[in-house]
Amino acid sequence: MREGILGNFRRRLLAVLKADNDLQRPSVLESLIHRHLNIVYLAEQHISMDLTHGIQEVLLIEAFSGPVSSLHLFEKPAEQLTGSATEVVCNWYIENIVKDVSGAGILFTPIHKCFKSTRPVGGYFAELVTDLRELQAFVRVFGGYGVDRLDRMMREHTAALLNCIDTSLRSNHEVLEAVAGSMHSGDRIEREACSRQNVDLDTVIGFCIEGGQALAFDQLLAEAAGVVLDEGAPLIYSLLSGVVKHIPEEISEKKEIRRIRGVANSLNIVGDHDSEWIRSILEDVGGANDGSWTLLPYLFATFMTSKIWNTTGFNVDTGGFNNNIHCLARCMSAVIAGSELVRLEREHQQRQQSLSNGHLDEALDPEIHSRLSAEATIKSAMQLFVKFATGSNLVAKLIFLDQLCEISPYLPRSSLEAYVPYAILRSIYSQYYSNSPSMPLALLSVSPRHSPAVSLSHTSPAVNHFYDMDSGSLRSTDNKHRNVRRSGPLDCSSSRKVKLVEGSTSGSTGRSPLPRFAVSRSGPLMYK
Repeated sequence: MREGILGNFRRRLLAVLKADNDLQRPSVLESLIHRHLNIVYLAEQHISMDLTHGIQEVLLIEAFSGPVSSLHLFEKPAEQLTGSATEVVCNWYIENIVKDVSGAGILFTPIHKCFKSTRPVGGYFAELVTDLRELQAFVRVFGGYGVDRLDRMMREHTAALLNCIDTSLRSNHEVLEAVAGSMHSGDRIEREACSRQNVDLDTVIGFCIEGGQALAFDQLLAEAAGVVLDEGAPLIYSLLSGVVKHIPEEISEKKEIRRIRGVANSLNIVGDHDSEWIRSILEDVGGANDGSWTLLPYLFATFMTSKIWNTTGFNVDTGGFNNNIHCLARCMSAVIAGSELVRLEREHQQRQQSLSNGHLDEALDPEIHSRLSAEATIKSAMQLFVKFATGSNLVAKLIFLDQLCEISPYLPRSSLEAYVPYAILRSIYSQYYSNSPSMPLALLSVSPRHSPAVSLSHTSPAVNHFYDMDSGSLRSTDNKHRNVRRSGPLDCSSSRKVKLVEGSTSGSTGRSPLPRFAVSRSGPLMYK
C-alpha cells in the first residue's frame, strides 16, 4: 500500500507539471502539490506506516536523481542527472523565456522586474510565469537543486554566447584595431568605414541582447531564491550576508573565498551579480584568454553604428526599449567587468608560476593585484566605451548610455556628463513622460555639472533624500553601496518611494522620470 500511495503521488506530480496549454504556473503547481500532500497526510493518520519520509524522497528524486553520496559534495561528478520534473520546468524556461524559440516577443521590463511577451507563451503571457512570486514558488517546490539546475543551464547557454563574442573579436581583430586607431585620431569618416567592415555586427548584437536576457533572468532567480532562504532559514541567510561583507578583496582569490562568493552570488547577496556571474562562466570555460579581448570596448562602440537603433524606441511603461536593447547595456557592463577580472586573475597566476626564487611576497606588489586595481581598469575600459559611443545625438542612444551608467557599478554618471550634459537627458525624459500622465514622478535634480564638487564625485545626480509616501515624511539615505546608485528612469513605480530634489533651484515645475529606489537583496531554497 505504501508503494502504491507514493507511486500515485509521483504520477500526480508529473501530471500536474503541465496544464492543457503548456507549463503549469509554479504557484499553481505548488498549491496542487500541497493539496495532494494534505490528502496523503490524512491517510497517514489512519494507517500504520510512515508516508512523510516517502513523500520527501519522491520530491528529492524529482529534483535531484544523482547518487545520494553526491548531494553534499562541492565537486560535481562528471555525469550528474537531474530529476525529470525539474528538467521539464527548467527546459521550458530556457527555451521559451531566455531563447524565445516560439517568437512570442519576450521583453525584460526593468520597472516590473519580470519578462513580458506580446502574445501568450503556451497558455500564459510571460509575466505570469516570470515574476518574483512565481519564481519563489519554483524555488519552494524544487529547492536548491532546482535552482542549481536552472542556473547551470543558463550558464551553458551564456557560455555559448560569450564564445560568439570571442569569435567576433578574433575574426575582426585587424578591423577593430583600425577602428581603435580612427577613434583615437578623431577621423569619423575612417571610423565609419572601418565599422562597416564588421559584417557580423548585427548578429553579435543579437547574441549580446540574448546574453543580457539570461543575466536578467538569473538575477531574478537569485533574488527569489534569497527570499525563500531568508524566510525558511533566516539565520543562515543572515550569516552569509555578514560573511560576504568581510570577504578579502584580493587577486588571486583563494578557493574557499571564491566558493563563498559564488554561493552569495546565487542568492543575490553580492553587490554586482552580473559581473561575478560572467566572471565565473569565463573561468569555467577558459574564456577571455586572447589578446583580442582588449579590443572589447571598441567592438561595443561599433554597436552604436548598427541600423538597429533606427527602430529602437524607449517605453516609459516598462523602463526599457521595445527591442530589449537595455539588455545589451547589461551584457556590455557585465562582459567588460567579468573579462577584465578574469584577465587580471590569469595574469597574476602566470606571474606566480614564473617566480621560482621563493620570494613571491617580495616580488609581487600587492597594490598591483588588488580588487581596487581591477575596478580601476574596469572603469577605464567602460569610460573608453562611453567616450567613443557618444558621437551620435540619436535619442535612443543617449537614453541607452544613461541606462548603462545606472546598470554598471563601475561607470559613474559623471563619465557621461562630460559628453552628454544632464540637462539634455532631463529634457528628453521630460518629453517622454509628459505623454504618460499616469506615471507618478518627482522633480528632476539639476545637472551635476553645476557644482564642481558634485561633478567630480562618483555618484548619480539622484537626490539624497526620498519621500516616504506612507508616513508623509522626508528621510535621509546613506548611499553606501555602489549598486544603489540610480541615474536613469528604470525604477518608476507608483507603489515605491519617490525621491525629491534636495535644495533644487532649477525652477522646474515638471515631473521627473528619474525617481530612485533602493535595490532589494535576496537569493535560494527549502521545501515548505
